[in-house]
Amino acid sequence: MRKRRRNQYTVSLDRKSRLAGMAEAKPDARAAKVFVRKTYECCDVLRYMAKKCDVKGEIGIGEKDIGADKELP
Repeated sequence: MRKRRRNQYTVSLDRKSRLAGMAEAKPDARAAKVFVRKTYECCDVLRYMAKKCDVKGEIGIGEKDIGADKELP
């Protein structure tokens, strides 16, 4: 006995109806709470790499002329 497979049209209809049902329903409170995240904080690439790779002296972190180009508009 062969197993009867669903064709692409029925799969598409099922997916559309499932998504429509999800759009109408209110999400779970716990799931909504987990979804909210802090915004991405922009950081200086040199300082991140110095912290990550522990190479502060090699790239000049702590010297006065590092970041001098940041005063430009």
